[in-house]
Order: sequence, then structure tokens, then C-alpha cells
Amino acid sequence: MASNWTVCGVCNFKNINKASVVWCSECDEGLCVECREHHGASKSTRNHDTISITEYQKLPTNVLEITQTCQKHKEHYQTFCKKHDCPCCRRCVIETHNGCTDLTAIEDIVKNVKSSNAWLEVEQILVQMLENVRRIRNDRTENLKCLQDQRVKIERDIKQTRKMINDHLDKIQDKIIKELYVNEENESKRIQLLLCEIEDIEKGISDLQGNQNNIRQHASELQTFLALKHIEKEVSDKEECILSVLKSEDMKIKTLSLEINKEVQNICRVESFGSVGVESNLCKVVISENKCKQAQIMVPTSTSKCVDDLKITKQIQINLPSASFIRGCTLLPSGKMMFSDQARNKIIASNNNGLHDFEIALDIKPCDIAFIETENTIAVTSGYGKKVIHIIDLKSKKMKRSIKTSANPFGITLNKNAIVYCKIDNGIMKIQLNSESEKTIVSLDMSAYSYVAVHDDNIYYTNKDRNTVSCYEILGNLKWTFKDEENMQYPQGISVDNNGNVYVVSTNTNSVVIITPDGKRCRTILSSRDGLSFPRALHFEPISNKLLVANETDFAFLFDVS
Repeated sequence: MASNWTVCGVCNFKNINKASVVWCSECDEGLCVECREHHGASKSTRNHDTISITEYQKLPTNVLEITQTCQKHKEHYQTFCKKHDCPCCRRCVIETHNGCTDLTAIEDIVKNVKSSNAWLEVEQILVQMLENVRRIRNDRTENLKCLQDQRVKIERDIKQTRKMINDHLDKIQDKIIKELYVNEENESKRIQLLLCEIEDIEKGISDLQGNQNNIRQHASELQTFLALKHIEKEVSDKEECILSVLKSEDMKIKTLSLEINKEVQNICRVESFGSVGVESNLCKVVISENKCKQAQIMVPTSTSKCVDDLKITKQIQINLPSASFIRGCTLLPSGKMMFSDQARNKIIASNNNGLHDFEIALDIKPCDIAFIETENTIAVTSGYGKKVIHIIDLKSKKMKRSIKTSANPFGITLNKNAIVYCKIDNGIMKIQLNSESEKTIVSLDMSAYSYVAVHDDNIYYTNKDRNTVSCYEILGNLKWTFKDEENMQYPQGISVDNNGNVYVVSTNTNSVVIITPDGKRCRTILSSRDGLSFPRALHFEPISNKLLVANETDFAFLFDVS
């Protein structure tokens, strides 16, 4: 560490405590006023450059701590060893650096160092770094503001959606209440009319009673006898009127009833208003790299392996004697393999040695499978069976939950925390695992038994009817479509490796082809010579670089990809 610059080094040596006013870097000590004068007059030190203590203490702490003398030998540095990248005193050279050939006088090394290329280069690097940091800060600031703006927009959309729902509910409420009043009014009118008719009957009966009393008191016997026949006829008529009223439709007891629409009742069962997700896109910050003036985009790069250089080596053969119609398969990072048997409504599991492990019976005809590592579950599509996707817990080997779909689901894969699957007649769909909310990624007339894979920001799917493989951006824009009917017919299962190479099962040619990331050409890497016979499904496991291929019946094969 440098000497104590707050006190005069000369006076301190004489046990006198005086504050220093200047600092001599060559003497590596501070000087008081008197010692400064002597220092400037002495022949050995008159050419030394000094700096005021006020200015010297502005230097960074790590610079103030730099010593200009050898701490081991207490001598001034005289040379610099380029081999060991360190300054040396006279004794250091003799003891430690005697064999070093690249020694330079320290005076030559430090001469004009402040105007040297190395110093200027560091200055330029610092300017670049500061500019890069500012760009990154501005980018993050913009992203922060973007998040705030999006939050405000989404909040407004949620409230507008809520208002729209409220307005709609108010409208249908007013409609049904109006219908309630109309029904009550119509029935009330009919009852009122019937009451008027009953009152007329009642008045007629009362009149007959009054007439009968008058006849009894004032009429002769002959008059009474003749009048009785007339009264009997009127009584008979009134009885018929009463019976007619009792039998009429209007005498039925009328009540008002309400049957709530089940779709309205289901609103109360909705557990989520929607789902709020966070999507990550590539950073757009462009920085200047040190020692290279070309602008580089801050994205990681990986060494891509050409499809012509890939080597496929068979590792094991998996016997599936109980399998009848394999439609999907997946290879777990642990090495366990899963196969969907559509004909026998079950999942067949094999261990990493290819031996039979267990089976899971299902209530659907399973089509494709995808492993959900975060839940230790598998997602299974129903194909032409029920319109559902079952989530199966691998620990309990039972169904954990079921996700309903509006159309038949076929091929399936996982993209982060979402399921991506092929929906017949609709296209490629995405379902968030946490909220089970569904949205369309690619809208198209999807054929049955189409399979899908996702890699980076690209989605790939097979179309058996057109013998094509298509690549879309995650936002739904078509990038390329590949077709080569000589090598690829009736494409089914699809998967992508770490370099973006696309593996596809070609069922009618009993082969597996690999398509280049740009979708311009393909190469057949497996054929019937490798045991393939009507292959339907495959899966590439990116951690172990292994490829699982399953025939329609009997056998599946595990290959090493290098």
C-alpha cells in the first residue's frame, strides 16, 4: 500500500507529525511546506513532479493504494517482466526473473502511457461500454413503460369485457322479466273473464231463489205448479253452466315457473376471467463489441450440425407384443418410453432398457402423447374418440384432469407452460396449463392425424393428405412448406432437434426423413433396413440426443444421434 499521504513522510521519519501539502509519486510520500521547498531544491529530487494533496486525493482508492516500491525488498521498481506481467525491483530480477528474457526498463514502459494506444483503446472501450449500457437501460426503460401501458390496456379490456357481460345480462334479464309480466297479464285476463262468467251464473241462481220465495208467498197452487216446471228447467241450465266452467281449460290452476338456461348457470362455475401471461421475445438491443466495430445482436449462437453430417446408431429394439395400433410416442429425460395404443385404449410404458414397465387403461382411443415435466404427467389426445385431452399422472397412473375441446384433437406437443395441438378442421391450437384457456395459433383446414412440433419460435406440422411439412412462426405466419413425394409419403409423427433439423415419419415409404431448418431439402436417415415397417410416431429427446421411432405394431427402436 502507498505511504500515508495525509502526513509528511520526511517529518514522520523524524517522528514529527506534520500535514502534507503535496504528494511526490516518485518518492511515494507526502511533503509538508518546508520539506517541499527542500525537495524542490535538492539535486536528486528537483526534477520530481509533485501534485497537491487536494488533487491527489481525488484519485480512486484503488489507485491511492498502489505502491511504487517492491513490498518484499523495499526498493523502487526498475524493470517490467512481460512474461509474468509484473513490475520488478533490482533484487526481484536477480532472485525471481533471472531466466526471463522479456524484461523492459520501467521508464520505457511508462513513458507516454497516457497517450499510448492501450490507454486510448481502454478509453474507447469504456465509451462503447457506457453507450451499450445506456442502450440496454433505455431498452429496459421502454420495456417497463410498455409493461405499464399493456397493463393499463389489459385492465381496460377486462373492465370493458365485464361491462359487455353486465350489459348483456341486463338485457336478457329485462327480456325475461318482460316475458314474465306478459305471461302473468295474459293468464290474469283469462281468469278475470271466467270470474265475470261465474258472477253471471251466481246472479242468475240468486234471482231464481228470489222468484221461488215470491211464488211461495203470493202465487196460487196452479201458478206455483206451472212455474215449478219453468224453474226446474232454469236450474238444469245453471247446473250445466257450472259443470261447463269446471271442465274448461281456464279452471286449471295456473302457476308461473322459471327454468334458468344452463349456459347462464355455468357462468357461476367459471373460475377465471381469463389468463394473463408473459411472452418473451428476442432482445432487440444492438451493441458494439470490443475490438470489433461490427454491430452484433445480443443473442446466443449455437453451432449447427448439417443433416449430411448426422450419424444415426441403433441402440435398442423395444418389443411391443401387446400393441395393436401405435399412434404416438414420447421419450422422457429419464429414459422411460411411452406409447399410445389406439386400438386397445391404453398407454404402454417401457423402461430405459426397453423392457415392459406398466400399462394405463383409458376411456378414449389415444392418439398422440406429450410429457409435461413440471407436473410429471403426460397429455394424451383422443383423436376420433371423445373431444378431450386427458392429463395422466405418472405417479398414480390415473387421470389427473380432462380438458374438453370443441373438435377432435390429434398431434400434441408442449411449448413452455402451454399445450400445442392439432384440432381437426380448425388448425393449430394453444392451451395454457394453468388456466386451460384456448386460442388459435394457426387457422387452417386441419386434416385428421396431423402431428405438431415446436422449436424456438417455430411451429411444424405434418399433412398426410398433401404429403407436406409446414413451418410457421409462433405468431402464425407461414415460413416454408416442404414436399418431396419421392422420399416422403403420408408423413405422420414429427420432432425437432437442438439445431432445428426436422425429423418426420414417412409411413408409406417405411422411413424417417430429416428436413433442413430452412425447409429446402431432406435426407432419408432410417428405412426398412433399420426395422421400420409402417412407422407412425417418433420423438427426439434433446437432452440425451436420442430418437425414438415406433412402428404401427410389434416394435419400436431407440437410436443415438451424433
